[in-house]
Amino acid sequence: MLCIPASAEPSNTPENTEEELNLNALFQHYYSNMQVDSALITLDKIIALRHDKKDIEQEASARWNKIAVLNNSARYDSLLVEADKQMKWFSANGIWNRFYQAWQRKCSANHDLGRMQTALREARAMGDDAQKRNNNTGRAMAYKQMGIVYYDIRQLEQAEQAFRQSIKLLQQEGENSGVLSGIYDNLCQTLDREKRFEEELQAAQEWHEHLGDVLKAHSQAIVAPPYISCHLGHAAAYIGMRNFEKAVESIEKAKEYNTITRAALSQYYIYEMLVRLELAQGHPATALAFADSIKQMDITVDNKIAELKADALIQVNQGMEAAQIYRNLFIQKDSVFSRDMRTQLDELNMLFRIDEMQREQQTVRMRYTMVIAVLVVMSLLFFLVYRLRELRKMADKNRELAEKNIELQQANERAEESSKMKTEFIKNISHEIRTPLNILNGFTQVLTTNNSISDDEKADIRERISENSMRITELVNKMLELSDASSHAVIERENKVALNEITAEAIAETDIANEPDIVFNIEMNDAAKACSILTNHTYAVRALTQLLDNSVKFQQLPVSQQAIQQNADKQTAGGEAILQKENRVTLRVTQNELLGCANFEVEDTGIGIPAHEAERIFEEFVQLNSFYDGTGIGLTVARSIARRLGGDVLLDTTYTEGARFVMTLPLH
Repeated sequence: MLCIPASAEPSNTPENTEEELNLNALFQHYYSNMQVDSALITLDKIIALRHDKKDIEQEASARWNKIAVLNNSARYDSLLVEADKQMKWFSANGIWNRFYQAWQRKCSANHDLGRMQTALREARAMGDDAQKRNNNTGRAMAYKQMGIVYYDIRQLEQAEQAFRQSIKLLQQEGENSGVLSGIYDNLCQTLDREKRFEEELQAAQEWHEHLGDVLKAHSQAIVAPPYISCHLGHAAAYIGMRNFEKAVESIEKAKEYNTITRAALSQYYIYEMLVRLELAQGHPATALAFADSIKQMDITVDNKIAELKADALIQVNQGMEAAQIYRNLFIQKDSVFSRDMRTQLDELNMLFRIDEMQREQQTVRMRYTMVIAVLVVMSLLFFLVYRLRELRKMADKNRELAEKNIELQQANERAEESSKMKTEFIKNISHEIRTPLNILNGFTQVLTTNNSISDDEKADIRERISENSMRITELVNKMLELSDASSHAVIERENKVALNEITAEAIAETDIANEPDIVFNIEMNDAAKACSILTNHTYAVRALTQLLDNSVKFQQLPVSQQAIQQNADKQTAGGEAILQKENRVTLRVTQNELLGCANFEVEDTGIGIPAHEAERIFEEFVQLNSFYDGTGIGLTVARSIARRLGGDVLLDTTYTEGARFVMTLPLH
């Protein structure tokens, strides 16, 4: 948790010396760049100077700044020593608010170092002392530390109550020095742990308003660290609410403030939130990268980042490494617990002197208690072993049922998807057949019922009949191709064909070179022109034809959407139509002797295909945009033919200006 240093600026009086102003500027520079040792040395000089001037208020601010700097740089061992030293000075000079704030920082440092019992005992002592002095700030600090310990042992309801009571006491005192900021931080973390994200967001907004009041009394550099924590509190709430756009905005604001302070602890918390964001968005690999960046910082605040890293490893199927992290956390927790217990026993022996009679009585009682405890533990152990066996049997059965249920669900989903695609295919086929049949029927009636038809009209009718007859023929051919695509039989490769011959026939078949709205280019070097491959001539041309047809079809928006898009373009341009981009299709033919294959690249500037759909588009009947005509089998047929010829068809996802398909065929 980051805390706010007091303003290091002396009061604006004529007695301010140039040395004092220079030292203050130097401290601000060192603190902003997190040059901790230099900042502490400068603060010692400021303390000595203000002590000589007997400026108690400014000297107290400088002494508190030493504690704040050590806290924000995570130097908790040094903070414990410095807190004791400054508490004595604050007490001697009757500056009780700073006295209790320093005491709470001491409690928090013990807590961060894993000394939970010591931190709790110090908090209780602080609360008793504040009660005697009737000091609300002291009571608030005691409640704050109690809340931190409650949070650590997952008593979240008690932790929330403690933090809210602490905030209430400080608000009664009209506190605006920034002490409230740390408590709002604790409250937000507690609500986040309870998954009460809307309340967490409300608390973070109240926190932000409080920092606005603090900023009136302090410089931006001084208030930057808590602003970082505040925006990260907003980000945590937004992540919990699945509002990732707002979460990113909050993290970016935290980064902006971090450019002011450059505190290592601030960067730690920012990376920690980025790990959490990437995990929530389903990007475990990116989350692991941020986690590794934190590891290189060599800062240990808590176990959150280790837990998040373990979650990310599980998502990328690195369960063994995740299990090792959880094991280390368990051992660390057990070690800390054991060490604290030994420390507490030593401290209790120092605090309480027990005579030999009491010890003997306690020993006897302990023996009886141990015997009873052993019997109870053994009974429980036998029961647990039996129960564990039963639970394992139930778990195995449940696992089998769950696996079967998943398989059934997947099979059902595949069946539903297949049914849906077939239904859509039948609908498309019906439309494709009905249209030319209606035209043929209409012209047939005209020819049979009207004898006064001119020669020109007859020629036009013959052309239309021929065109639609060919359309039906092509549809039947597509059906045959689909049937052929479902076959896994290898196509005999018995024709030695030149690459330029395959290319020329495919271009002629599609008539792509004569498309009025498309600029067609073909790129083939001399080696490719002279190259011949052993393949099936007919099938090779058909596969390449399918790819060229696909590039022409998806070059522009479908007719049903062009009018809408043109209208929108006119409105955008203030009534003037926007020039459309040039539609290009490029066929690039090369050979690769090293890999033993010929490459046919069909590249267009059309609507493009998302990378995550790179495999789905090759499935039967799949069309990513339902506004386009067609049956959705062209790419399926092309890939089927290429693979049965010993090659393949792939989508190049690195190309983003449209779509680029690459068909490979073996040379030999």
